[in-house]
Amino acid sequence: MLIALKESVLQVLLAVMSAGFFSILTDYGDKKKVWGGNLLSGSNQGILFWCCLPAILLCSLFQYQSPYGLPSNLGIIPLAVGIMYGRRRTAFILAASALVSVLIIAQSTAMSPMYVGTGFILFPFMLLHVKFFQRGTLLDKKLLISAYVAADMLFKALFSLLWSKQDVWVYVPDLLTTLWNIAAGVLASFLVVSLMQNAFEKLALRRDVTEFTSKYLIEADKLRQVMDLMPLALVTLDSEERVIHMNKTMLELYRDVDPFITLPEVVGRPLTSLLGFSTAPVVNERVARALEGEAGADFINVPPKVFFSSFLPIRDKHVSKTTGVIIALQDITELETLRSELGNFERLSLVGQMAAGITHEIRNPMAVVRGFLQLMREKSPDSLGHYYRIVMEELDRANGIINDFLSLAQNRIVEKEQCHLHDIIRELTPLLWADANLRGQTIELKLEDHVAMLHLNSKEMKQLLLNLSRNAMEAMGDKGVLTISTHEEGDFVELEVKDTGPGIPQNQLEKLFQPFYTTKTKGTGLGLALCQSIVERHHGTITVDSVEGMGTQFKVRLRRTIPTHRDHSESPSMNSIQK
Repeated sequence: MLIALKESVLQVLLAVMSAGFFSILTDYGDKKKVWGGNLLSGSNQGILFWCCLPAILLCSLFQYQSPYGLPSNLGIIPLAVGIMYGRRRTAFILAASALVSVLIIAQSTAMSPMYVGTGFILFPFMLLHVKFFQRGTLLDKKLLISAYVAADMLFKALFSLLWSKQDVWVYVPDLLTTLWNIAAGVLASFLVVSLMQNAFEKLALRRDVTEFTSKYLIEADKLRQVMDLMPLALVTLDSEERVIHMNKTMLELYRDVDPFITLPEVVGRPLTSLLGFSTAPVVNERVARALEGEAGADFINVPPKVFFSSFLPIRDKHVSKTTGVIIALQDITELETLRSELGNFERLSLVGQMAAGITHEIRNPMAVVRGFLQLMREKSPDSLGHYYRIVMEELDRANGIINDFLSLAQNRIVEKEQCHLHDIIRELTPLLWADANLRGQTIELKLEDHVAMLHLNSKEMKQLLLNLSRNAMEAMGDKGVLTISTHEEGDFVELEVKDTGPGIPQNQLEKLFQPFYTTKTKGTGLGLALCQSIVERHHGTITVDSVEGMGTQFKVRLRRTIPTHRDHSESPSMNSIQK
C-alpha cells in the first residue's frame, strides 16, 4: 500500500508537470513577445503539444503495475487536457504521438500492453465534448476531466481482471489501490485544469490589455494630430501645473522666446518658467480656478500680441477629481486691430458724411456769387476786369475741388457699357496734344492691336486717363515724353501711363493715393484718390512704379471679361479710401 501511495504521488506530479510547464512557458513567451497572445494561436498550440506529450510519456514510463497486473497511470490527464484545450489538429497529432510512444515504452519495458489502449478508447468521446468543455465553467471542466480519469482507471482495472481469468477476490487489494488512484487522479485533474485555466486567462487578459493599449495609442496619436492641426495654441497641465503636452502652434509661441526649444524639453516643466504671459496674474488665477473645477476665459495682452484664452479643467470621473488643466489660446491681434480701425472708420464715416453735406451746400451760394460777379464785371470799368477774372478763377478752382470731393464721398450707381479702350484714348488725344504743345512736350501712343473690348464707363475712364496724363505732364519739364500704352496679359488689359520726369521718392509712393496728400504747391490731393476710386469701381487695380531721375509709371489692370452688362457696384466713400 505504501508503494502504491508513493507511485500515485509520482503520477500526480508527472501529470501536473504539463500544466506547470505550459503556465511558465506561455507567461515567459508572452512577456518577451516570443509568440502571440491569442489563445488558440499556432505558437500556443505548439507549447501545449510539447508540454502534454512529455507528461504522457513520463506517466507511462514511470507507471506502477501491481503483481496482478493492475496498472496505475495518470497519462490520461495531460492527454485529455491537450485534446480539450487544443485544436482538432493538435488533438489528433497528440493522440497519435502518445499512442506510438506508449506502445514503444510498453514493448521496451516488457510490461503488459493492456493498459495501453484504455485511454485511447476514450479519444472519440473526448472529441465530442471539446465544445462543451471550452464553453463550460471551471467546475464543469474539472468534473469532465475527472470523469475521463475515473473511466480510464475503471477500464484498466476491468481489462486487467478479465485478462488474467482469476477469482475476483484475488484483486480486492488492487481494487482498493484503484480507488486510491482514482482519488489521486481526480485531485490531479482539478489541479491541472486550474493551472491551465489560469494560464489561458492570463493570455486572454494580456491579449485584451494589448488590444486596448494599441487602440489607446492609435486614438492618442489621432488626438495629437488633431491638436497639431488646430489653429489654436493648446497646452495640457497636470495638477501641479507642469506641462504634459502641447501642440505645434503652442510650441511656436515658446519659440518666440527660445527659438531652439523642443517638445521633450518643455514637457515636465512648470508653465511659469516658459512663457512671458504665463507669469501674468490672470493666468495664475485662472489656472488655480480650473484646478478647483471652474472653467473660465479671459483676454491676455502680451505686446505686441493679444490672446483670447480658455481654461478648462480635466476631470477624472472615476474619482470625481480634477487632475489637470487645458489652456487654449487664440491669437486675436488682427481682430483687435480691425476692431480699433472699425471704430476709427465709423467716426471718419460720420465726418465724411457731414463734409459731403457741407460742401454740397457751399456750392450753391458759390454759384450765386459767381453769377453776380459776372453781372458786376459787365457794369464795371475795364480797369477792374483783371480783378474779376482772378476772383472767378478762384471760384472755379474751388468748385472743381468740391466736385472732386463729392465724386469721392458719394455712393452712386455706375453705368457701364461695352466699349474699346483705344476709342477712349483716341478721343482724348487732341486735348492731350494741346496741353503737351503748350508745355513743349511730346506724346507717344503704343496701342497693341486686337485688344479686347471691356465693360467701362467711358466718362470715368476719360477722367482717369486725363488725370494721370496731366499729372505726368506737370511732373515733366520741357522736352518730356508722355507714353500711353496698352496690351493684354492673360485675362487682363493693361493701360500704362509713363513719363520721363524726376520720379517720386520711395517714402512718398505709399501715400500717393491718400485723399488730400499732394506734393504740388496748388494741388488738392484728390486726383489720384479719384483715379483709384474709378479703377476700383471697374474691379481693377492701379499701381505705381517710380525711379528717381528716370520717371514714373502708372499701371491700370482691368479684367478682360465681366459677366454683367450693368454693374450696380457703388463707389467707395472717401473714408474707405482713407482706410
